[in-house]
Amino acid sequence: MKKLIITLVFITFTAISMSSQTKFDLPENIVLKTESDYAKYENDIISAAQWLEENDLDKDIEKRKRVDAFIIQWVSGTPNVTVEMNESLIKLYDENSELLVLYMASYSKHLLENKNDDKKSAIKTGLISMINVYKKGIAISKSKEMEKAIKAFDQNKLDEYIGKNFR
Repeated sequence: MKKLIITLVFITFTAISMSSQTKFDLPENIVLKTESDYAKYENDIISAAQWLEENDLDKDIEKRKRVDAFIIQWVSGTPNVTVEMNESLIKLYDENSELLVLYMASYSKHLLENKNDDKKSAIKTGLISMINVYKKGIAISKSKEMEKAIKAFDQNKLDEYIGKNFR
């Protein structure tokens, strides 16, 4: 009986913690001119990436646009992170431009949290975030290439997919 109660408490706690979403408030008066300006927003990029992945594409649309603009501006100018993008990525997100910003944010988040990691791991993190949001099916247009990436992911062959498409 004691094991059953402990198990139920654990399951309840896990369900509650999994359903909680990252709170993210966009910083006010963002200034991105010097290297130190970009560095001071690194934690905000990490939080923004989590927020974008956790919140459905059809929710908080105005906030999402502001967060997207912040991420694009930061990624475009930061000297500390270079996001790997190529034609394969364009095919993946297709008509779902929100997925591109999510990829950039998650890729950046990975490199900020894992300073000495390689770009392949960052690509994988970005793709997994894209897959997670795409699989929700909320405000998403179907993409043949994304379906291929999901199949590779589901078959535990995402590394092979990356090797073929992101050289």
